[in-house]
Amino acid sequence: MSTSLATQLSNFLNQLPKIHNIWIAYSGGVDSHVLLHLLAQQQSALHAVHIHHGLQGQADDWAQHCAQVCQQLQVEFHLIHVNIDTDSGQSIEALARDARYQAIQNLMSENDIVLTAQHADDQAETLLLQLFRGAGVAGLAAMPHLIPFGQGWLGRPFLECTRQHIVDYAQTRQLQWVEDDSNCDTRFDRNFLRHNIMPVLSQRWTHINQTLGRAAQNQAEANTLLQELAEQDLQICRQTQGLNISTLQKFSVTRQRNVIRYWLKSKQFIMPSRLHLQQILTECIQAKPDAQPLIKWSNVEIRRYQNILFAMFALPAQPIEQVLDWDLQTDLDLPLGQLQVIISEQQNHPIQGSVQVRFRQGGEKLYLRGHARSVKKLLQQSCIAPWLRPFIPLIYIDDQLIAIPELGIDERMSIEQRFIWVI
Repeated sequence: MSTSLATQLSNFLNQLPKIHNIWIAYSGGVDSHVLLHLLAQQQSALHAVHIHHGLQGQADDWAQHCAQVCQQLQVEFHLIHVNIDTDSGQSIEALARDARYQAIQNLMSENDIVLTAQHADDQAETLLLQLFRGAGVAGLAAMPHLIPFGQGWLGRPFLECTRQHIVDYAQTRQLQWVEDDSNCDTRFDRNFLRHNIMPVLSQRWTHINQTLGRAAQNQAEANTLLQELAEQDLQICRQTQGLNISTLQKFSVTRQRNVIRYWLKSKQFIMPSRLHLQQILTECIQAKPDAQPLIKWSNVEIRRYQNILFAMFALPAQPIEQVLDWDLQTDLDLPLGQLQVIISEQQNHPIQGSVQVRFRQGGEKLYLRGHARSVKKLLQQSCIAPWLRPFIPLIYIDDQLIAIPELGIDERMSIEQRFIWVI
């Protein structure tokens, strides 16, 4: 069994890109202990990191055990304490996992890799959990062997090894590891599956873990194809600020869903539910050209304007009566974006007077092209999206409107500055 694990690990390491340091997510359990023990015999630039969540009474003892093991193996040991908000209403398992990954990511440098000890049994459980949650192809792909992570990579070299192989190695070497009692708590979905469901499935299908592992690999390949197709479709329908709706409408509904998910993920937005995605298709893409629909979830907003589909973070409250003083020396933070000024090196007419930034209340006029023109009509004639217009900064000098970024500067004023609104 030890040869199988060692070979599996060596094959994995040999296929890696150029690596600087190897970090091991070391919990002290049997899986990560075996991974640490094997790597300590092969690698020099090796670091073990133990995350102290403080969620259980034995946490201090586990940290001390891990430190002692690393000292015996002459592996550099890092102990990181993290705080978990147990009253947030969110899954404690998910919060703890996210905290672990973030803490480890903060330690890594460019071209480092962190290795975790998930194995074939974990992979099978993950696939089934995703299936029970109604996941799509990406979820059913379960855990990948290698993915980008921070400045480097995250790898799982044991995904094709069973837990029994790992336990056999540990017992043969008489390794000592910690046991987390919460792993037996069947109130957690994974533990319920592990203790109550998988043993029954294994009696009927002896190699169920390996079979489900192959299924996950098949789903991963299918997901890769979907991502490649989505990237091609995105290049076809992407415009500067969003997606061209006329081009989207040429795709099948399935391809529309695929490219929209890919687009939102590339913008690092929280993914929409299937219901919200369907609303995007019916209320935005299929809407009349002059419609201005709004689809919202979490902190994400989807809008349509002039045949373009837009995705953005939720807008703040409209700053109708807000007034900001500006010294023109630094960029001015706005409720939405920043206001910048560009001053010519040969400026002959510096601005005199008190400069303020205000926002539309109605009735404003700006002198352009020989006439006092309504700001409302200027905005309607512009390419500025309707939802952005309440946030556009109006620049005043001594209570006189003298400039609006994107629209122009009062022609009666001797102003050589340029104003830029950056969103």
